[in-house]
Amino acid sequence: MTKPLLFSIVIPTYNREKFILNTLESVFSQTYPNYEIIIVDNCSTDSTVEILEPLARTGKIKLIVNEQNYERARSRNTGMENAEGDFLTLLDSDDFMYPNCLADAAEFVAKNPEAKCFHNLYELINDKKEVVYRYQFPPLTNQLKAIVSGNFMSCIGNFIEREVYKKYRFDTFSDLTGAEDWEFWLRVLSEYRVYRIEKVNNGILHHSSRTVNSKHFETLEKGYQYLFRKFREDARLSQIYSKYLNKIEANSYLYLAILANSGAFFEDARRFLKIARQKDSSVIFSSRFLRIWRQTILKIQAK
Repeated sequence: MTKPLLFSIVIPTYNREKFILNTLESVFSQTYPNYEIIIVDNCSTDSTVEILEPLARTGKIKLIVNEQNYERARSRNTGMENAEGDFLTLLDSDDFMYPNCLADAAEFVAKNPEAKCFHNLYELINDKKEVVYRYQFPPLTNQLKAIVSGNFMSCIGNFIEREVYKKYRFDTFSDLTGAEDWEFWLRVLSEYRVYRIEKVNNGILHHSSRTVNSKHFETLEKGYQYLFRKFREDARLSQIYSKYLNKIEANSYLYLAILANSGAFFEDARRFLKIARQKDSSVIFSSRFLRIWRQTILKIQAK
């Protein structure tokens, strides 16, 4: 008799006392029972750890508490290092798995035993679990072109086989926070084919803590400069992404423009759009560029 797949669910958390139990309930409600939950607390200052400790004592979760506050990349790496599953999936501590998420993943692996990396679809929901936004996902006919155009993988709904998660780690460079998941998938997809389950099986909770209300994008711009150097100086990555290095830079600046607009820093957004155009002139023909440009100009004119 074939042993059922074990899924490792890695959940980094920091000050999520209001959300973590709802996230966990969505895991406990899975129709597929063979999983482990590894929560890595990033030195929370609220009651997150106190809430989780009873679940750890009963063995429902594995709880690891960092001795100091690190970036979430390191917490995810810690979870990977302590995982035992055949496949590993990542989940933020304010988001959700829908009931058949793991069951569908197990069925997918049974039908596609060669798949070492795959993902399902996800959507943005409110606290009533009503759909706020349905994300558009690119075709996977050219996965390199798809991932350089934006991080459709995110850090939810992804499944990577043991070989992958024992080999790859998130880059812990602090200025890269906010794009560390995109950098991770750029590297993973340079080696492994990504498959897709064409079904929405996860929900990202929209709440005020996600709103950009500061100039974090100034730090992230430094992180992107680090990413650009890393990919250009790496012999293998620079060869694989040779056609797309300028597009990686251009799309990074488009994302910075989105962040700037979200925080009402519209002049910064215009500057980022100009840089994106300089990095790859073809970006101006994308619907994404036009949408961001229109929003930016309208906001500037309204002042």
